[in-house]
Amino acid sequence: MKYTGIDEYLLQKRTQQNLSQESLAIALQEFSSQFSELDSLTISRWERGRVSPNIRRQVALMEFFGDEPHLLLSNPDFELKQLPSMSAFQQMLAQQTNYNHLMGAHPYIPQDALNFERLNKHCDNLAQKLAWVCHYHNNLTRQREPWTAEFLSQLTSFPSTEVLFYQIDDILMGHSIYIRVSEQTLSDLLTGRIQETDLTTQDFIAKDKPACLFMLTAYIGGRQVAEDYLLYLVFTLVENPLNLSLGYKARSDIGIKLMDFLSGERCGQGEQLKDRLDGAKYLGKRYSYISFNVHRSDLLSSPLMLNVMRNHSPS
Repeated sequence: MKYTGIDEYLLQKRTQQNLSQESLAIALQEFSSQFSELDSLTISRWERGRVSPNIRRQVALMEFFGDEPHLLLSNPDFELKQLPSMSAFQQMLAQQTNYNHLMGAHPYIPQDALNFERLNKHCDNLAQKLAWVCHYHNNLTRQREPWTAEFLSQLTSFPSTEVLFYQIDDILMGHSIYIRVSEQTLSDLLTGRIQETDLTTQDFIAKDKPACLFMLTAYIGGRQVAEDYLLYLVFTLVENPLNLSLGYKARSDIGIKLMDFLSGERCGQGEQLKDRLDGAKYLGKRYSYISFNVHRSDLLSSPLMLNVMRNHSPS
């Protein structure tokens, strides 16, 4: 069903389940700490549209009633009064992708080039593309974390590993690789207890089982592909309820800023660096990486992701 907003949704769902406002308040208190001080008067105000619960609470309400929040919130007709625009993100992206050549921009591709190809791991010349990704990673980390194409090829061969390449006129200008692991393995990766090169396919989890996504590596090669990149992220993580969270080691400034927009929770950090052009800047200092974890419910309530979902459908 489609709803015009959380007021109509809440009223209909409560009525269908024969719950009074008071009994619903009690049930929600038991369901989530987000409703710890909820009372029937607040529910009455929500249903009459006098005030609206914040987006995180709206997500929790939909989960309480057994609905998939992304299916409701992605509908542009569903009113979200607290949803900010994407202008701040677009300004950040314009600034971060306007790098000089040393920072990884693509000077041979026109700024208005939109005719990119999106490829997966079944594309031609996969071995060459994985070798380029290794060069990118080794350059980014200044050989602190050396990868080989053989290592990356082993990880991408597992069926649940998601691989995305962006290409314009046979020039690779962006990529992302996601693996599915347990919550413990993700925690070990984000806190540095294990390194990516310690992974084998025995650590991976199939697509039909609950697991966490770990963004093994990613590069947004320009504004042209950034929006499509976010769309893929949304519909890879959000549309599958078996994907519990997303972990990522941000090794650059744009990675830090992206995690801020996605409401990422900081989990760990690498060694502190001295070179002002090296690593990722966080709270005035530079580190080899800052790791983040974004739970599925947090991503669902992220203004950035909601704007992306409401303006696009999966291609």
